[in-house]
Amino acid sequence: MTDTPEPGEIDLDTITLSQSVIAVNDRPRAMTHPITRDLSRREADILLRSYREPGCFPEAVRRLAMRHLLVLVGEEETGKRLGAIALLSRMSLAESTISVLSPAATAPQLLSATDYGPGQAYVLHDWIAAGAERIELVNLARKLAELGSYLVITRNGVPSQAVEVEQPWCAPDPGELFDLCLSTYGRRAGTGAEQLAAARNQALTLPTPAAVVRLATRLVRDGEPAR
Repeated sequence: MTDTPEPGEIDLDTITLSQSVIAVNDRPRAMTHPITRDLSRREADILLRSYREPGCFPEAVRRLAMRHLLVLVGEEETGKRLGAIALLSRMSLAESTISVLSPAATAPQLLSATDYGPGQAYVLHDWIAAGAERIELVNLARKLAELGSYLVITRNGVPSQAVEVEQPWCAPDPGELFDLCLSTYGRRAGTGAEQLAAARNQALTLPTPAAVVRLATRLVRDGEPAR
Protein backbone atom coordinates (compact mmCIF):
# COMPACT_ATOMS: atom_id res chain seq x y z
CA MET A 1 0.00 0.00 0.00
CA THR A 2 1.73 3.14 -1.15
CA ASP A 3 -0.99 5.78 -1.00
CA THR A 4 -2.02 7.58 2.15
CA PRO A 5 -4.62 5.38 3.87
CA GLU A 6 -8.22 6.48 3.66
CA PRO A 7 -10.08 6.98 6.95
CA GLY A 8 -10.82 3.61 8.45
CA GLU A 9 -7.97 1.93 6.56
CA ILE A 10 -4.89 0.46 8.19
CA ASP A 11 -1.52 1.07 6.56
CA LEU A 12 0.57 -2.01 7.23
CA ASP A 13 3.48 -1.55 4.82
CA THR A 14 5.86 0.04 7.31
CA ILE A 15 4.60 -1.10 10.69
CA THR A 16 6.94 -0.41 13.58
CA LEU A 17 6.46 -1.02 17.26
CA SER A 18 4.80 2.35 17.78
CA GLN A 19 2.61 1.96 14.70
CA SER A 20 1.24 -1.29 16.09
CA VAL A 21 -0.60 0.81 18.67
CA ILE A 22 -1.51 3.76 16.45
CA ALA A 23 -2.21 1.89 13.23
CA VAL A 24 -5.56 3.44 12.33
CA ASN A 25 -6.08 7.02 11.21
CA ASP A 26 -7.00 9.32 14.10
CA ARG A 27 -9.25 11.69 12.14
CA PRO A 28 -11.96 9.87 10.22
CA ARG A 29 -14.00 11.69 7.60
CA ALA A 30 -17.26 10.77 5.92
CA MET A 31 -17.06 7.80 3.55
CA THR A 32 -19.56 6.61 0.97
CA HIS A 33 -18.64 2.92 0.98
CA PRO A 34 -19.66 0.83 4.02
CA ILE A 35 -16.59 -1.43 3.84
CA THR A 36 -13.29 0.42 3.38
CA ARG A 37 -10.91 -2.56 3.26
CA ASP A 38 -10.16 -6.04 4.61
CA LEU A 39 -7.59 -6.85 7.26
CA SER A 40 -5.95 -10.25 6.82
CA ARG A 41 -5.04 -12.55 9.68
CA ARG A 42 -1.36 -11.93 9.01
CA GLU A 43 -1.87 -8.18 9.20
CA ALA A 44 -3.84 -8.54 12.43
CA ASP A 45 -1.11 -10.73 13.93
CA ILE A 46 1.48 -8.06 13.11
CA LEU A 47 -0.63 -5.38 14.79
CA LEU A 48 -1.14 -7.55 17.88
CA ARG A 49 2.49 -8.57 18.20
CA SER A 50 3.06 -6.29 21.19
CA TYR A 51 -0.55 -6.01 22.38
CA ARG A 52 -1.17 -6.16 26.12
CA GLU A 53 -4.68 -7.07 27.21
CA PRO A 54 -6.22 -4.67 29.76
CA GLY A 55 -8.09 -5.85 32.83
CA CYS A 56 -11.46 -5.45 31.10
CA PHE A 57 -10.48 -7.77 28.24
CA PRO A 58 -11.76 -11.14 29.56
CA GLU A 59 -15.20 -9.70 30.28
CA ALA A 60 -15.25 -8.11 26.82
CA VAL A 61 -14.42 -11.46 25.19
CA ARG A 62 -17.29 -13.11 27.06
CA ARG A 63 -19.78 -10.38 26.15
CA LEU A 64 -18.79 -10.29 22.47
CA ALA A 65 -19.10 -14.06 22.20
CA MET A 66 -22.57 -13.83 23.70
CA ARG A 67 -23.89 -10.67 21.99
CA HIS A 68 -21.95 -10.66 18.66
CA LEU A 69 -21.80 -6.84 18.87
CA LEU A 70 -19.70 -4.83 21.29
CA VAL A 71 -19.10 -1.08 21.41
CA LEU A 72 -15.88 -0.21 23.24
CA VAL A 73 -16.34 3.17 24.91
CA GLY A 74 -13.71 5.26 26.65
CA GLU A 75 -11.15 8.01 26.45
CA GLU A 76 -8.95 8.54 23.41
CA GLU A 77 -5.70 6.58 23.11
CA THR A 78 -6.61 3.86 25.60
CA GLY A 79 -6.06 1.02 23.14
CA LYS A 80 -9.65 0.56 21.95
CA ARG A 81 -8.70 0.08 18.31
CA LEU A 82 -6.19 -2.70 18.86
CA GLY A 83 -8.50 -4.07 21.54
CA ALA A 84 -11.24 -4.45 18.93
CA ILE A 85 -8.95 -6.46 16.65
CA ALA A 86 -7.75 -8.58 19.56
CA LEU A 87 -11.33 -9.35 20.59
CA LEU A 88 -12.31 -10.44 17.09
CA SER A 89 -9.24 -12.66 16.91
CA ARG A 90 -10.70 -14.63 19.84
CA MET A 91 -13.98 -15.41 18.08
CA SER A 92 -14.80 -18.59 16.15
CA LEU A 93 -15.09 -17.44 12.52
CA ALA A 94 -15.64 -18.95 9.09
CA GLU A 95 -12.82 -16.72 7.80
CA SER A 96 -9.98 -14.97 9.63
CA THR A 97 -10.24 -11.78 7.55
CA ILE A 98 -11.61 -8.71 9.34
CA SER A 99 -13.61 -6.19 7.29
CA VAL A 100 -13.06 -2.56 8.32
CA LEU A 101 -16.24 -0.48 8.16
CA SER A 102 -16.54 3.27 7.63
CA PRO A 103 -16.61 5.34 10.84
CA ALA A 104 -19.26 7.56 9.24
CA ALA A 105 -21.84 4.77 8.99
CA THR A 106 -25.00 5.46 10.98
CA ALA A 107 -26.77 2.88 13.10
CA PRO A 108 -29.56 2.47 10.49
CA GLN A 109 -26.90 1.98 7.79
CA LEU A 110 -25.14 -0.63 9.88
CA LEU A 111 -28.43 -2.39 10.45
CA SER A 112 -30.01 -2.24 7.00
CA ALA A 113 -27.44 -1.09 4.41
CA THR A 114 -24.42 -3.25 5.24
CA ASP A 115 -24.10 -6.70 3.68
CA TYR A 116 -22.80 -8.95 6.44
CA GLY A 117 -21.55 -12.40 5.50
CA PRO A 118 -22.10 -15.43 7.73
CA GLY A 119 -19.32 -16.21 10.17
CA GLN A 120 -17.46 -12.98 9.36
CA ALA A 121 -15.68 -10.40 11.53
CA TYR A 122 -16.16 -6.65 11.24
CA VAL A 123 -14.57 -3.68 12.99
CA LEU A 124 -15.52 0.00 13.00
CA HIS A 125 -12.96 2.35 14.53
CA ASP A 126 -13.69 5.77 16.05
CA TRP A 127 -17.42 5.79 15.34
CA ILE A 128 -18.56 9.33 14.67
CA ALA A 129 -22.30 8.72 14.33
CA ALA A 130 -24.23 10.57 17.01
CA GLY A 131 -27.50 9.68 18.66
CA ALA A 132 -27.68 5.97 17.91
CA GLU A 133 -30.83 4.50 19.38
CA ARG A 134 -30.43 1.65 21.84
CA ILE A 135 -33.01 -0.47 20.00
CA GLU A 136 -31.08 -0.09 16.73
CA LEU A 137 -27.94 -1.48 18.31
CA VAL A 138 -29.84 -4.30 19.99
CA ASN A 139 -31.44 -5.22 16.66
CA LEU A 140 -28.03 -5.09 14.98
CA ALA A 141 -26.66 -7.46 17.60
CA ARG A 142 -29.56 -9.83 16.94
CA LYS A 143 -28.93 -9.73 13.19
CA LEU A 144 -25.23 -10.49 13.64
CA ALA A 145 -26.02 -13.36 16.01
CA GLU A 146 -28.33 -14.93 13.43
CA LEU A 147 -25.45 -14.86 10.94
CA GLY A 148 -22.83 -16.04 13.40
CA SER A 149 -20.87 -12.86 12.66
CA TYR A 150 -19.21 -10.35 14.97
CA LEU A 151 -18.78 -6.57 14.96
CA VAL A 152 -16.70 -4.49 17.36
CA ILE A 153 -17.11 -0.72 17.32
CA THR A 154 -14.89 1.77 19.13
CA ARG A 155 -16.18 5.13 20.28
CA ASN A 156 -14.66 7.97 22.29
CA GLY A 157 -16.72 9.33 25.14
CA VAL A 158 -18.87 7.94 27.92
CA PRO A 159 -21.29 5.00 27.89
CA SER A 160 -24.84 5.58 26.64
CA GLN A 161 -28.06 3.76 27.52
CA ALA A 162 -27.17 0.86 25.21
CA VAL A 163 -25.76 -1.08 28.14
CA GLU A 164 -26.44 -4.45 26.49
CA VAL A 165 -23.80 -3.88 23.82
CA GLU A 166 -21.42 -1.32 25.31
CA GLN A 167 -18.19 -2.09 27.15
CA PRO A 168 -16.35 0.61 29.11
CA TRP A 169 -12.71 0.33 28.06
CA CYS A 170 -9.56 0.79 30.09
CA ALA A 171 -5.88 1.02 29.28
CA PRO A 172 -3.49 -1.86 30.01
CA ASP A 173 -1.04 -1.69 32.88
CA PRO A 174 1.76 0.60 31.60
CA GLY A 175 4.55 -1.36 33.26
CA GLU A 176 3.35 -4.65 31.81
CA LEU A 177 2.98 -3.06 28.37
CA PHE A 178 6.51 -1.65 28.57
CA ASP A 179 7.89 -5.06 29.55
CA LEU A 180 6.02 -6.77 26.72
CA CYS A 181 7.40 -4.33 24.15
CA LEU A 182 10.95 -5.01 25.26
CA SER A 183 10.52 -8.79 25.41
CA THR A 184 8.86 -8.86 21.99
CA TYR A 185 11.31 -6.65 20.13
CA GLY A 186 14.47 -6.97 22.21
CA ARG A 187 16.34 -4.09 23.76
CA ARG A 188 18.89 -2.18 21.72
CA ALA A 189 22.54 -3.13 22.22
CA GLY A 190 24.22 -0.96 24.80
CA THR A 191 21.06 -0.27 26.80
CA GLY A 192 22.03 -0.68 30.45
CA ALA A 193 19.98 -1.95 33.37
CA GLU A 194 19.82 1.49 34.98
CA GLN A 195 18.52 3.06 31.78
CA LEU A 196 15.87 0.34 31.48
CA ALA A 197 14.80 0.77 35.09
CA ALA A 198 14.52 4.53 34.71
CA ALA A 199 12.51 4.17 31.52
CA ARG A 200 10.15 1.65 33.13
CA ASN A 201 9.56 4.01 36.05
CA GLN A 202 8.81 6.75 33.56
CA ALA A 203 6.38 4.44 31.73
CA LEU A 204 4.35 4.09 34.93
CA THR A 205 3.64 7.84 34.85
CA LEU A 206 2.56 8.07 31.21
CA PRO A 207 -1.13 8.68 30.45
CA THR A 208 -1.72 6.43 27.42
CA PRO A 209 -0.55 3.11 25.94
CA ALA A 210 0.66 4.99 22.86
CA ALA A 211 2.97 7.09 25.03
CA VAL A 212 4.34 3.95 26.69
CA VAL A 213 5.04 2.37 23.31
CA ARG A 214 6.75 5.52 22.05
CA LEU A 215 9.01 5.39 25.08
CA ALA A 216 9.77 1.69 24.58
CA THR A 217 10.50 2.28 20.89
CA ARG A 218 13.56 4.31 21.82
CA LEU A 219 15.03 1.32 23.66
CA VAL A 220 14.36 -1.54 21.28
CA ARG A 221 15.75 -2.84 18.03
CA ASP A 222 14.54 -1.59 14.67
CA GLY A 223 10.93 -2.77 14.89
CA GLU A 224 11.68 -6.48 14.37
CA PRO A 225 10.62 -9.13 16.88
CA ALA A 226 13.31 -10.54 19.13
CA ARG A 227 14.57 -13.95 18.05
